[in-house]
Amino acid sequence: MNNLKLFNPYLIQADTNTNLTALPLKKLLAQVTHYKIVLLRGFKPLERDALLNYCQSQAQLLSWEFGPVMEMKVDKQPKNYLFTEGDVPLHWDGAFHREPRFLLFNCLQAPKIGSGGETVFVNTETVWHTANESQKNEWQHYSLSFHTEKLAHYGGSITRNLINIHPHTKQVILRFAEPVGEDYLNPVHVKIIGKSEDESNAILSSLSQSMRMPQHIYQHEWQKGDLLIADNFSLLHGRNSFHRHSPRHLRRIQIL
Repeated sequence: MNNLKLFNPYLIQADTNTNLTALPLKKLLAQVTHYKIVLLRGFKPLERDALLNYCQSQAQLLSWEFGPVMEMKVDKQPKNYLFTEGDVPLHWDGAFHREPRFLLFNCLQAPKIGSGGETVFVNTETVWHTANESQKNEWQHYSLSFHTEKLAHYGGSITRNLINIHPHTKQVILRFAEPVGEDYLNPVHVKIIGKSEDESNAILSSLSQSMRMPQHIYQHEWQKGDLLIADNFSLLHGRNSFHRHSPRHLRRIQIL
C-alpha cells in the first residue's frame, strides 16, 4: 500500500482577499483536464449570481428545467436519492440527457467532521491503466444498459460501451455506473448486455470493486467555501452516506 500513488486533487490555496474571478476559467479547466480535480480553498465567497456570471461569461453551461445551478441539500420530501442522507452510487453526470465536460461544486455549508457525506471520485483512467490484460480483454466486449424513470430532472434508457475514449485527452475512460437498488428513491437499473442476470450482477460487482480500489478513489471531506472542479469524462463520482444528521449544502454548475 505504501508504494501506491494515491489519487488526490490539485490544491490552489488562496487568502481570503483573493477573488475567484481573478483566475481565468479557461486556465482552471486546463488544470482540471490534467489533474482531474482542482480544489480551490481560501477564496473570497461568491454569491450565486456572481458565481454563475463568472462561469457563463467564459463557458457554455448545461441547463436543466431548474436552470444551470443546482442547490444540493437534503430535502424533506425528496424525489431523488441525491437529496437524501443516504449514499449515492458511482455514476457520471448527464448520462440520460447531455454529458457536461466539467462539474463545479461550491460548498456553502459543510457537514460536521465525522458525519459522513463525503463526495467520492474515481479516476477511471488509472483503473484502465492498472488493469491486467485479462481484464482489459473482457472489458472491451462489455456494453451496459441503464434505465431509470424520470421522477426528478433526468430519466430514460441508454446503452454505453464500457470502454470509451476521452474526446480531448484521447485516454481510455470507463463509462460505468453502479446499480441504484429498489430501496432507493428513483432506482437505476444497470445490466451487461448479452449476459444472464446472474452473470451481469457478478460482472457489475467485480467492476465496482475495481473502481473502488484505494489507488483510484478520492473521498472529499467538504469545508465551507470549497470550490471544486472535476472532469466528468475521466471520473465517476458518488457520495458516502451520512452517519448522523448534519446539514450539507453544495451548489453545482455543469460546464459543457
